[in-house]
Amino acid sequence: MRHILAHYDGEKVVLDEPVSLSANTPVEVVIPDSQEELAVLRTDTSLASLPSLTQIWNNPRDAEYDKL
Repeated sequence: MRHILAHYDGEKVVLDEPVSLSANTPVEVVIPDSQEELAVLRTDTSLASLPSLTQIWNNPRDAEYDKL
């Protein structure tokens, strides 16, 4: 799953970066009701991914980079 920023141009949702998708690829669009809700959504998403990132980066092989 990827998180892609987009905006609404008054007629349609426009992705803010190029994405290669096959025709009829299902996507899900989440529309926050306010800037505050958007901030909470981004924070919650970041916090939800933190355990996975910690597991990936907290390993003996990467400990060598701590010495740089």
